[in-house]
Amino acid sequence: MPGMVVQQVKRTIELQTCARTAVVILLLAVCPGPAGLARAGNISSGAFEAEDGFDEDTLAGVVQVNEGELVFLSPSPESGTLHSINTITVTRASLDDGWVQLVQCYEGLDAVPAVEVIYQYRNLRRLRIHSKTRIGQAVTSRQTVQLTDVRQGATLCIRADVQILYPQADGRFLLRNGPFHRRFLDGYFPLHVSMDVQFPAKLLHFVDTSPQSQPGFAVDVTGQHVYIDTWFAGTLTVEVEFSRWQPGP
Repeated sequence: MPGMVVQQVKRTIELQTCARTAVVILLLAVCPGPAGLARAGNISSGAFEAEDGFDEDTLAGVVQVNEGELVFLSPSPESGTLHSINTITVTRASLDDGWVQLVQCYEGLDAVPAVEVIYQYRNLRRLRIHSKTRIGQAVTSRQTVQLTDVRQGATLCIRADVQILYPQADGRFLLRNGPFHRRFLDGYFPLHVSMDVQFPAKLLHFVDTSPQSQPGFAVDVTGQHVYIDTWFAGTLTVEVEFSRWQPGP
């Protein structure tokens, strides 16, 4: 189109696990000419690599961590931070094959004309759109989601099966998700990650998380759920350890 240029800006959202899982978001910023260059950036999610295109005035007062050093944020930053919300369901079959069910939502996406979300889990299947708001169109193709007309306040939720539950030599199981990080150049900026790990209580017993519960990394175990809510800057991998449930005497 005359007078229009398309500039590909590498905006990353990576959701990665020990199995080298990654989600990559490539933003195609459509600009009205060289003088009107759009600012956009990168975010990464669980594997989550974010290189955000912050304007200079957004940097003041924002926690920045060199070289990915992990710092939990307590009290949490003001609202508006990118939020990755993950619901992971472990089933009886998961204990045999490692596959779990994932619902992953993003809140706080930037307004852009077009976005390509590329999932690079080593083992992922049945990727589909669960819900979307303030997004014109969302279409899945193989391990990608194509978004157009993303407006301010947009949300996106996907469903998929991912193989991230690992049996251990001692008979325990380790659910590993990460690393999560949100990066711009050499700085790491605040990221909000929530996880609800649902597990069969008659088959598994919750043992511990890594990191353990602390300010900025809240862990709550209720019935068949492990809830994790964390605000941090840097690079974070989350592990949830289970043992096989043993009936009492």
